[in-house]
Amino acid sequence: MSFRVTARSAELFSGLVAPLVEPGAESSGSEWMQFLRDRVHEKHIGVDEVTTVYVSDPHGTVNAVVAVPVDSPADVAVGDVFVAIPTGVFAVFTPSGSLSDPLEDVWAQVDECVASGTIFRAYKEEVEVVTRSGEVELFISIVL
Repeated sequence: MSFRVTARSAELFSGLVAPLVEPGAESSGSEWMQFLRDRVHEKHIGVDEVTTVYVSDPHGTVNAVVAVPVDSPADVAVGDVFVAIPTGVFAVFTPSGSLSDPLEDVWAQVDECVASGTIFRAYKEEVEVVTRSGEVELFISIVL
């Protein structure tokens, strides 16, 4: 398990919503999420990375927006939603190779770090980036 801590600038994303999800390997690797990633790739030809933004509301309900970055709300495609991620501090996880599924690998590392007290999740927006070639980066919002 290894990660780095980084500040991430505010960003705006446009995409499709997966309501009522539990952030983690099970939902991230599901057929439903893969279907949404495929639809986003189809809508945005030539885009290499699809980002899933996990957003919780004040009641603790989490929705995922499977999306691509945009410069302004005017760039949001018809039928898509948009979500803004504020500037924040994140622990960044990449696959360690201990599990064959890269999504499962990064989420398992997060679970291990939280359980050991190595990181303290802020439970704000969390960002999962998946490339067409299957590379994964997971940004977990943390409390310093």
